[in-house]
Amino acid sequence: MQKSLIRALCSLLLFAAASALKAADTDITGFWKIIDDETGRLRSIIALYQHQDKLYGRLVVTFHEDETVKNTIYAPVERATALPDQPFFAGLDIVWDLRWDGNKQRWDKGKILDPKKGKVYSSHISWDAKKQQLVVRSKIGPFGRNQFWLRAEDKDFPADFVLPDTSSWTPKIPRT
Repeated sequence: MQKSLIRALCSLLLFAAASALKAADTDITGFWKIIDDETGRLRSIIALYQHQDKLYGRLVVTFHEDETVKNTIYAPVERATALPDQPFFAGLDIVWDLRWDGNKQRWDKGKILDPKKGKVYSSHISWDAKKQQLVVRSKIGPFGRNQFWLRAEDKDFPADFVLPDTSSWTPKIPRT
């Protein structure tokens, strides 16, 4: 009887530990660096946040080509002129409506916006544990490309930047 109880407890602990590790892989909320594919330079920092079991992404900092700060959500300057309402880049939701797909182990069936072109693409996001980066796939039909986003560190933000509390955010999907 006591052996059965110990086995059951050990099994329960192993299951809980495995579930916690799996949850850590699916929780990609937080701040991520978007690196320019061509130059390799830091282009922006995005906050990935959840709202009603869906994943969204809002630009919080954008950078000039020399990687100095261009915009922040606290001091937006540049507007996305390719979009009808010409919203500021900083504060713009560019990722929306991604849902977790446990079978595919990725956030799936969402949209991603290229704010410079005003184009919206289908998207999914997965975690590459080996490279410790997000794989962000955007596509139209069978054609697409991958971007690789890296976890943002304190040193990546402007010195006086206060990390926003994303827990109270609600999506602001731009008109395209």
